[in-house]
Amino acid sequence: MTSQRFARPLALNENSPPEQTTAASAEGPETFDALRKSVRHRFETLSRHLQRIARATLEQPNTIALNTTTEIAAELGVQPSTLIRFAKEFGYSGFSEMQRILRHRLIEGAADMREQVYETQTSRPPADLGAILEGSVGALEASLEELRKNVSIEDLSRAVSMLRSANHVYIAGLRRSRAISAYLAYGLARSERQCSVLDFGGGMAAQQVVNMRPDDLLVAVAFQPYSEPVVDVVVDCHLSGKQVLALTDNAQSPLARHAKLAFYVDNAATGQFRPISGAIALVQTLVSGLGQEVGTE
Repeated sequence: MTSQRFARPLALNENSPPEQTTAASAEGPETFDALRKSVRHRFETLSRHLQRIARATLEQPNTIALNTTTEIAAELGVQPSTLIRFAKEFGYSGFSEMQRILRHRLIEGAADMREQVYETQTSRPPADLGAILEGSVGALEASLEELRKNVSIEDLSRAVSMLRSANHVYIAGLRRSRAISAYLAYGLARSERQCSVLDFGGGMAAQQVVNMRPDDLLVAVAFQPYSEPVVDVVVDCHLSGKQVLALTDNAQSPLARHAKLAFYVDNAATGQFRPISGAIALVQTLVSGLGQEVGTE
């Protein structure tokens, strides 16, 4: 993938070239999860140009869903007809048919949390706060136990070494990962290490990555469905040869694929909210290993 940004998303693809369609319904995967599995399964068999489109589909599905065929093709350096060929490769009648699957994912994702909260409030008996507490604590404990069992001392040592040798540590995290990023920034500051949280809100994150020196480090935190701005800066760092340390949920994460070292934590969905206890414990371990000599909290 190129490190350039996609053009401003559009709601409709009115500028897209016409596609040849049939009256029959598409035979491609009917959900984004099914499409993602199919793309991963067949990735190595695809041509170089189709692999480029496959990466964009997996790593930036929102952009692929909303931009025009012409814009996407220009940004990926392929012909619009190649996008159509990619869609047909996976059983769709055309590229717009595949985009409908990606748009449906956006609609479902926006409504999912509202539906869960509504069902909790209207379809269940009054809350048993004691049971909720037990369930929450149990989920946090399970996440911590998974961290204890799965993390290796060798990887911890490598991560501490990366943090210690970095001239400046940049930190990227949004949504539920924001709290993890803030805690890491606090710990590094207490350890008297130069660090900055990337300024996504102010629109300066991309420029901060451009300004990174070869001996700087990006620590990126993201979990499914992976914040697109965080994925963007990780890919940019990877393409420009800068080091990335990732905290994510599995080896197929776009962060893991572009990181020098990745930790997999908090990857179990429990209830409406996923725990962050594993990531917080990991951050505390790394900061403690890095800064004990200066008496951090």
